[in-house]
Amino acid sequence: MTWSLFRWVWQLESPLYVGMPPAGSLNRTRIYVPARTLWGAMTAELSRREAQSGQTPQYQSVGEALQQNYRFTYLYPAQQTEKKWLVWLPAYRNKLGLSWVREDLPDVVLGDRQFRRRVLSTRPGTSIDASTDAAEDGSLRETECIEARWRDGRGRDAGPVALVGYVFIRTAKAKDECPTERRRLDDIDAVFIGGDTRYGLGRLHRVSFEWVGTDPTLFGSVAMLDANSPRVDSPTVWAHAQQCSSAFQMSGALELLGGWNHGSPCSLNQAAVLWQPGSRSAGNVRWQIEGDGTWRASE
Repeated sequence: MTWSLFRWVWQLESPLYVGMPPAGSLNRTRIYVPARTLWGAMTAELSRREAQSGQTPQYQSVGEALQQNYRFTYLYPAQQTEKKWLVWLPAYRNKLGLSWVREDLPDVVLGDRQFRRRVLSTRPGTSIDASTDAAEDGSLRETECIEARWRDGRGRDAGPVALVGYVFIRTAKAKDECPTERRRLDDIDAVFIGGDTRYGLGRLHRVSFEWVGTDPTLFGSVAMLDANSPRVDSPTVWAHAQQCSSAFQMSGALELLGGWNHGSPCSLNQAAVLWQPGSRSAGNVRWQIEGDGTWRASE
């Protein structure tokens, strides 16, 4: 068995909130969509679509099938230039810490705070005390969201925001442009992702789903499709990555992740500390993309 690689683009139609640890009364958001979050949204959408009339959606079996036959990468913000969507990627730089670099402008670096000002906004909210029908004491908060429109350095509108990533599809034929398994995703042209979707947040519309060709690359790095799990040669990780031997000399930031769906095929080891997206090694590393979306060094 082998894999075929596709690049897809999802344009935001409403603000998007993907939670991370809060800062005081501010509910912070990630500026990307983790593969595990995308897997959950696709599982929910496919389960409801494929359920027979009057039957309960089979979330577990659909999720297991997706985890077995597909690998999702993280989705990162992208700007539209003419007819191309160009991705902004995280990158840890010496003396700067977490920064952001657009894929066509590797020498133009924005600090994390500067970048967040261009794509994020906040929404106020509070809890209501049912006994008084008034705001509950101490519940006032703000929620960060990725907005559907970019802002330039002066705060002016700079066009629509999209999220761009890749999907590996398991297939019996090497470098297949149209594997049978692709048809399962073809009909999904809209999806809700992240938190507070019942309030209209997180609606994404798919604008492209394209085969990358016979010389596949993933965010500019060489992708290998001939193993049981797809692999990427890159000094930088574009996902949360499992810690590896000290020989790789990684630099960046570490994070402890967890999840609610214990026992699912995409459950995370809550005791494992992971390298954050944008962390990098001193040299090239061959990374294997696991079923839960994390990367692991092929040692």
